[in-house]
Amino acid sequence: NSICSTWGREHFKTFDGNVYQFPGTCEYNLASDCHSDSYPEFSVHLKRNEAAGADGNPVVQHLVVTINDLVFILTKTLVKVNDEIVTLPYYNGGVQLERNAVYTKLHSKVGLVVMWNGEDAVMVELDAEYSNRTCGLCGDFNGVPVHNEFIHNGREVSPIEFGNMQKVHRPNEDCEDPYEEEEQPAAVPLREDTCMAFLLRSALWSSCGAVLNPEPYIQACVQDRCSCKNTSDSFCLCSTLAEYSRQCSHAGGQPPHWRTTTFCEKRCPFNMVHLESGSPCMDTCTHSDTSSLCEEHQMDGCFCPPGTVFDNISKRGCIPQDQCQCKHDKVYNSGEIFRQDNEECICHRGQWSCKSLPSPATCAVEEGSHVKTFDGKTYTFHGDCYYSLAKVESKFTIFVQLVPCTRQVFDTCLKSVVVLLNNDKNNALVITADGKVSHNAQITLPYNTADISVFQPSSFHIMLQTSFGLQIQIQLVPIMQVYVTLDEGYRAKTQGLCGNFNKVLSDDMKTPQGMVEGTAASFGNSWKANPTCTDRDDRLDDPCTLSVESENYAKHWCSLLRSANSTFTKCHAMVDPELYYKRCTYASCNCEKSEDCLCAVFSSYVRECAVKGVVLTGWRQNVCDKYTSKCPASQIYSDQLQRCQLTCSSLASERQGCTNNFLPVDGCSCPEGLYMDDSDICVPMAKCPCFHNGVKIKPGKSINIKEEHWLDLFMNSNRVLFTNRGTAPVVACLAPMVFSDCSGDIGVQCTRTCRNPDFLDCFASECVSGCRCPSHLYDDGKGMCVKKHECTCSHDGNLYAPGAEIPQKCNTCTCKSGKWECTKNKCSGSCIIYGSGHYNTFDDRTYGFQGKCGYVAVQNKCGLRPVENNFMVITENIPCGTTGTTCSKTVRIQLGRTELKLHKGIHEAFDLGEGPQIEYRVRTVGLYLVVESDIGITVLWDRKTAVRVLLEPQHHGAVCGLCGNFNGDGLDDFTTQNNLIVTSPVEFANSWKVYSSCPDADVNVDPCGARPTRQNWAKMQCSIIKGDTFKDCHHKVDPALFFDNCVRDSCACDTGGDCECFCTAVAAYAQACTEAGVCVAWRTPDICPVFCDYYNKPGDCAWHYSPCHTPCYKTCLNPTGICNNSLPHLEGCYPTCPPETPIFNEKTQECVEDSTTTTQVPTTTPVPTTTPVPPTTTPVPPTTTPVPPTTTPVPTTTPVPTTTTPVPTTTPVPTTTTPEPTTTPVPISTTPVSTSTTPTPVPSTTSCPTPPICEWSEWYDEDDSKDMSDWETYWHITQSGKKVCDNRTNIECKSTSEPDMSFNDFVDLTGQIVECNLDFGLICEQNKQTVRPFKCFNYKIRLYCCECSTHPNISTTTTSTSTTPVPTTTTSGPSTTPVPTTTTPVPTTTTPVSTKTTPAPTTTTAEPTTTTPSTSTTPVPTTTTSGPSTTPVPTTTTPIPTTTTPVSTKTTPAPTTTTPLPTTTTPVPTTTTPVPTTTTPVPTTTTP
Repeated sequence: NSICSTWGREHFKTFDGNVYQFPGTCEYNLASDCHSDSYPEFSVHLKRNEAAGADGNPVVQHLVVTINDLVFILTKTLVKVNDEIVTLPYYNGGVQLERNAVYTKLHSKVGLVVMWNGEDAVMVELDAEYSNRTCGLCGDFNGVPVHNEFIHNGREVSPIEFGNMQKVHRPNEDCEDPYEEEEQPAAVPLREDTCMAFLLRSALWSSCGAVLNPEPYIQACVQDRCSCKNTSDSFCLCSTLAEYSRQCSHAGGQPPHWRTTTFCEKRCPFNMVHLESGSPCMDTCTHSDTSSLCEEHQMDGCFCPPGTVFDNISKRGCIPQDQCQCKHDKVYNSGEIFRQDNEECICHRGQWSCKSLPSPATCAVEEGSHVKTFDGKTYTFHGDCYYSLAKVESKFTIFVQLVPCTRQVFDTCLKSVVVLLNNDKNNALVITADGKVSHNAQITLPYNTADISVFQPSSFHIMLQTSFGLQIQIQLVPIMQVYVTLDEGYRAKTQGLCGNFNKVLSDDMKTPQGMVEGTAASFGNSWKANPTCTDRDDRLDDPCTLSVESENYAKHWCSLLRSANSTFTKCHAMVDPELYYKRCTYASCNCEKSEDCLCAVFSSYVRECAVKGVVLTGWRQNVCDKYTSKCPASQIYSDQLQRCQLTCSSLASERQGCTNNFLPVDGCSCPEGLYMDDSDICVPMAKCPCFHNGVKIKPGKSINIKEEHWLDLFMNSNRVLFTNRGTAPVVACLAPMVFSDCSGDIGVQCTRTCRNPDFLDCFASECVSGCRCPSHLYDDGKGMCVKKHECTCSHDGNLYAPGAEIPQKCNTCTCKSGKWECTKNKCSGSCIIYGSGHYNTFDDRTYGFQGKCGYVAVQNKCGLRPVENNFMVITENIPCGTTGTTCSKTVRIQLGRTELKLHKGIHEAFDLGEGPQIEYRVRTVGLYLVVESDIGITVLWDRKTAVRVLLEPQHHGAVCGLCGNFNGDGLDDFTTQNNLIVTSPVEFANSWKVYSSCPDADVNVDPCGARPTRQNWAKMQCSIIKGDTFKDCHHKVDPALFFDNCVRDSCACDTGGDCECFCTAVAAYAQACTEAGVCVAWRTPDICPVFCDYYNKPGDCAWHYSPCHTPCYKTCLNPTGICNNSLPHLEGCYPTCPPETPIFNEKTQECVEDSTTTTQVPTTTPVPTTTPVPPTTTPVPPTTTPVPPTTTPVPTTTPVPTTTTPVPTTTPVPTTTTPEPTTTPVPISTTPVSTSTTPTPVPSTTSCPTPPICEWSEWYDEDDSKDMSDWETYWHITQSGKKVCDNRTNIECKSTSEPDMSFNDFVDLTGQIVECNLDFGLICEQNKQTVRPFKCFNYKIRLYCCECSTHPNISTTTTSTSTTPVPTTTTSGPSTTPVPTTTTPVPTTTTPVSTKTTPAPTTTTAEPTTTTPSTSTTPVPTTTTSGPSTTPVPTTTTPIPTTTTPVSTKTTPAPTTTTPLPTTTTPVPTTTTPVPTTTTPVPTTTTP
């Protein structure tokens, strides 16, 4: 019903099923979006030529398809787009054009498909969203045949008249409309019988007859045969038969193979065969499973025979799968071997089968701030100290000295490299940036010992080689850079800035204390070799924003790295230049010597290319050439230097320790065959002197050599450290610290610290005197000396006391003896895709890819491995701007035999017909649509551009796709669909496209480069990520990558949706912060607002926004509110249900009662308009909404179910209300009347029938302090499930870490800003702290409570006085509003109370009753007053459906004389309906 078609001479079928004939040959509107309320999205025009075919039959001359601002002109021989000829396949603006052996097909993401066989047949298919929105020869798509096409406003319209109305008037075109004939030619019975014989009477067509009415096609066939002018009738019959066959296949039927070699034959290229019904998604050598993923209808065309696939590599036609070739840098036949740096792969059945080869790993410090670990993680750290770069226990330690190059604090340089052999501080080899080398004393190169060899292969580099698998390359020109290479044997044995070499990216930033940090600064500071150095911060601003000239300079020269016509181009396939381009612009803008830093990045890229086997020569010809022209006399520049013996002294040395197994380097060196003498002159070997016993022997001289004892030229001596001071000053140190004056002491730079308790190696350029802890104690970071078991632990820049526990993903880490000890649970993996192609894999590898097709994000059917419960997630990219960037907005999820399609904000389910039945659930959580399954995969979609896939640990290492393989090793995440590890994200991602017919993406687009006018606006908008709004998160999640992605997306979305792209990018960072434990309420009415009030009914206020709400709350589908999976907290709109109706019904969108209880409450209760919360919104409670401090006062009249009898005014009567009968035991609820915090609690404000029982409560410590604040409020305590007494008379607050210290003393000592108040409990807000550590410590509170002692069947006599307060006992029905009461004392005259006792209303309340004297057998109505204006209470109450008496708010003072009452009493129940824990009690007010 969504297909319109035209075929043959003049046949048309509308969307609504009408078949008619129209012979017009002008250009006509076939189908257009004609909805009057919106901008037309598409139009399809058609022009048919009369008698233009080879046999004189009419064919379609051309089609004109307009989609938004793209105009496609399709002819039989060429295709134009906006008047430019294009080649097929073609993709742009969400429109894909392709041509196969039969059809030219246009597919648009707006929901339009146009197919043309190049001759007479055209078919248009539309999504259902265009229903009743179209016009043209295809009709209005309203689902009603005839009407509005051939019956318009009650008048019958002929097909020719209808067709003429669709004519497209083109300038300077003279085309005559066909004549509107009154009569149609009569059908010839013989020809009708011929058509019926083919379409109706043949058993071969029975499948089609069951799904498609053949009658209209029989009539069309008759019309064709009557109009034919030739004698063969082939065109007349073939065209309608082909159309009927096409429509039958689309409708799900199986048309027969009705063509023969003599009747309507179709020829196919290669060895393909023609079928009437087959999958249009063809399996190929590179995509052998495409047909199973096809979303399109079956159709006729040319297909490969069963058992074969199409060779889309060498275009050899249809071949068996085992004959398929492989392609990488070239084509490889089956059985051929391909080798790369650490793999050997063999091609088999079009797939690579690879095995890993033992290979060394390299860590680098480049441009003074950019670090790449052994496992490939990159980060930027601006240090100012000696840092441990790499350390292997009992083997070696490598320190690097990072210092500011200039007065700019973030312009840092590598100044020296220190190697401690055998981790001996007295055995240090130091190489400085000026090329000087010392080994406890300055030495000359080459230098050889038993274990090491140091030499200079060129003037630009120094090499250090060892006998134990360590090699260090130090670059000196243009700036100092270091590369540390380790053999495979050191895997998982290293620590330091270079990471742990365990092939896991996610834990490279592990500190000496065993915790993985989230930012480079926190990680780098933990590896200081000198604890006296100050900690460094991350640089959040972009250095290029400080100078437009610097930015233009950097972009101009750095663009050479990714230019398609530069020397670096041939390496792009092996090394992605994007990362180096970013580093280049950053370094060039950041460095004072811009050219030096820029050229250093170029040399780094060239080196990485050499590692991958691509040697770049001559790259300095047009850039960085000043260094090549400064070679000393007799030396020449070369970029391929790999010589070891370069000096005369190296030839004379007995120890030839160096080898040539290092990468070629560039620089100045002696020409081949020449050697440098001690005068730095290049000479032939014959002119080199000889050396004996350290004595130089000139060439030609001879000496007698006798047996003698040889001595090394360089004798080792103890390293002496001097200070630049005079006499050591006398310093008084606070005990237990001692003063170190460096005289025979190591100085304070080697003080033991809790930050690195087991790392005893330290290094500093000079000894530093001062106060330090004794050798048996440790500096805890707060200026105290402690024992090791008392050491604090640090994380994210904060200190934690011993025993403190913090979460680390699904594990818990405990601080013990200065180190974090974490549980070993296997955690679920998370893959994130958002914006214009930003990916973060399960193994924490990030990359960008702006493809234009559908791509496999993750699947468990990888290679030939069989799976039981198959699943797959496909993301389809849709353009979001004219720059060509794309946004993932459509998601397909296959779970066994079920496919879910998430698009346009909704989801649809389809049965695939085969596969296991897998249970799944779809629900809305905040802004996300969540699909959960029983096989450990969950998909979250924000209904826009963000997709998140969660996998349980059982899928570890068993998946593949754009999200990686979830095996922990991020380096092998770029594994293509044919199982080859590549380095280019573009090559990797292209391999995972769903359909091989979709064109490959070439390079990633730089949207800001394409639209430079948007860049400043984008940076300004995205600065919120680096600003104060997210400042609490900056120490946990590095904002740099998120900021860059935000700028790219904001530049890209230039055709609408600007805010959507920006908001999604910021939300991605906010979500990362939430998962790191920092909840940031960043949305405002001006910035990406979320209007939750849209979901509220008039007068209702159930829906509220939360930036980080728990995904598990009580709903009808999940009444327990407990989730078994690992969903993170998510932002969005959430309902707030009151206690009496705590369950949220997803279908009715109402709060309903809990059906598991027996409490008689209404079935549905309107949600209160306000919810009591703490007086600040910094930590957002899970289901509450911030309320202003002043709220609507309690209504002064509350309907109470009573029947009143006049009471003499002389009788003192306590205020008592009778509750509705209930079956739920409830305690007596009284309102607290004192907020005093005096040390001696006096419960005199509450009147009890017996003396009250007063005691301290338990200690409450319920807030987890994840947000670095501490909220021990009554609201938080009750939300945790604990009970807080109502009659509180005193509060005591303590620090959990210092329980023996008074609260005031602790606050004075620490400078914490914290409130301890009986009204609400304890509140400490992180954003109010002004002293280190700028966060709240953990506190606990307890309360002094006085409760009335109640006993059954006790009669009491009360004598009223002018000052006796009355207990406040409130009654409520379904409403939860606590109502304070006012007691009216009575005059002195007393009236005897009747001795008759009236029974209390029937109740099953378990509480004992207390009787009070009354002058009537009926309870007296209560008198209520409004509570204080500052108490947040619900403003909506539910009246109880009984006769009520209005309660007066007026109070009457009582006389001072009192008369005791008789002891005869009337028992009255004192039980009340339970008050929800979320309601703030209201203080009582009594009138004397």
